[in-house]
Amino acid sequence: MAKRSNHDVSFGEFVAEELNEDEGFRRDWQRLAPARQFAAMLIEYRADHGLSQRGLGEKLGVSQPRVARMESGEQNPDVDTIIATIEKLSTEFVLDVGPADTDATLVTKGARSSGAVISHGNVSVTTASARARKGTKKPAS
Repeated sequence: MAKRSNHDVSFGEFVAEELNEDEGFRRDWQRLAPARQFAAMLIEYRADHGLSQRGLGEKLGVSQPRVARMESGEQNPDVDTIIATIEKLSTEFVLDVGPADTDATLVTKGARSSGAVISHGNVSVTTASARARKGTKKPAS
């Protein structure tokens, strides 16, 4: 059988191979699962609203390079960034951390099925996001 060249490997195949062969890659991939989900939510929002990174940055009150970093999925967002983003985009982002041997009880089945569930030893991390909501009211303080 002829050896496949690197050009014949899809991104998914490459990631699967690295996850199986490289413990450091596997740890980083698991650790950055929330960052990738947050990035996907931002990219989806931009696409749905016809925004450039600069346009999204203006909406969020951050620079275009900051948007690019958030969309890279290479750094987990801090809680303040998540809160500010969700407040300005009127969307939803869920991060649930719990024991790996139990189902997440605070996250709906729909959110679990649409998001990512990654195990970190004895801990499971679930992330999910939702499209922006239209016409929602803020709860009274």
